[in-house]
Amino acid sequence: MSLFDQLADRVSQYQQQLKKGRYPFLATETSGLSRAWVLKQHADGCRPVKAQASIAMDKSPPPLDDEPPEPAPSRTSAPPGTGNTPPATAQKSRSSQVDDDDDDEEDCPPPFDMLDLPKGMEAMGFKYAAYCARRWFNGRAHVIPDKSDTMFDEAFVDTDSLKLSWVLGFGDVRKHYDWLLDSELESTAHENIYNIEARKILVNKLKKFVTSYDYQYVGTLDTLANCGNDKQLLHKRFQFQFADVPMLDVVANLKTAYQGVGMNDLAAAIGNFSLYAAIASAEIRVARYNRYDPAPWRHCLHATVTITHVYVYVIDRYSFNDPASSASQYLGHWNRRGVIIALNAALADVISSKAFPEGQFELGNDARYYLPSIPDHLDKPVDIKSQLRKSEVFYPVRNRHFRQWRELKKRGGDFVIYSDFKRIKLAKPIVVDLGEICWEYKR
Repeated sequence: MSLFDQLADRVSQYQQQLKKGRYPFLATETSGLSRAWVLKQHADGCRPVKAQASIAMDKSPPPLDDEPPEPAPSRTSAPPGTGNTPPATAQKSRSSQVDDDDDDEEDCPPPFDMLDLPKGMEAMGFKYAAYCARRWFNGRAHVIPDKSDTMFDEAFVDTDSLKLSWVLGFGDVRKHYDWLLDSELESTAHENIYNIEARKILVNKLKKFVTSYDYQYVGTLDTLANCGNDKQLLHKRFQFQFADVPMLDVVANLKTAYQGVGMNDLAAAIGNFSLYAAIASAEIRVARYNRYDPAPWRHCLHATVTITHVYVYVIDRYSFNDPASSASQYLGHWNRRGVIIALNAALADVISSKAFPEGQFELGNDARYYLPSIPDHLDKPVDIKSQLRKSEVFYPVRNRHFRQWRELKKRGGDFVIYSDFKRIKLAKPIVVDLGEICWEYKR
């Protein structure tokens, strides 16, 4: 079959699928002790719910410590003696209840609130993602700009919850960690602590450091102690290299036919992120001498720094900003039982993020072309069966929903996550020559 015939066949299959009103999606299935993402399509695909509904924002988070609790709902608004709740109040109460097993009386579609998202994450086994979501919902309203490199208010910095050893267990994250520290790579290798660009940054930062001490700081430098155990300050003063970890490598070991489309706890919590390297320990030596030739006589200093240990750690921003030029990031279709991924929505999101060349993505060695645009109704709830049951209707969630919720509730605090700092002894210490400085000797 020619390439043209294959392409025409795929378009025909896609059109037939659209006519059936079913769309492909990925869901998890458990087999024994393992869980795998599987593709559901054709007659088993999801069906968009025609009702013009979206995820609810009725529930409110608990009050902050300095806020009074919300007043209890009035019980006198119904006609005396009827014992009934007014219809509007009844609808709001029903959407605010926490009852996972009551499927006897379904709304159309069944309600799902933003504050139910952590329950869906926990149902998937995504405990860390649920922790991050609850912290965001329960926090004060706060926005962290993507490009900001300032020191952040400690109230919006988490330094205790994320462990690097846990992060390294996902997908192909460890290959970026190994690459970052590999002492055998060429000096021009990208994202490596021994490369030329990293050395330039080290020269600038270490010159600034020794100059701030007027070249009087000699001996062993313990950077964390020097920074008063402040991780933010250490990162600002002594970080010198980083390695980006894309989403494709975060989910690389998921059992799915669609590489790059799937979800695990790390992907649900922080998605793509960066591994950073900073000086942990170094030996500072300063040679002091005079130069008598040529005249005039000069006092001189020559500093060298030998970096013996580095810290490796993760930093990520838990926020929901979107680039102005792209669609709001798709975060999956959720309910309180978990998440599914509408394949068309996910692939459109991957393509728009430029993870692949525009207009195509690759599955194994087979280049496939994504021709139709994402159907608008995949931004609506979808039913994976046909009964509109709570466990079978999933709501699309995008970054914009979090921003809308923050605007409505005046809550929702972006925060910065620092993992623990792993201290690593370098098999090949990095020697940095800070050069010579001289000044005229005056009697």
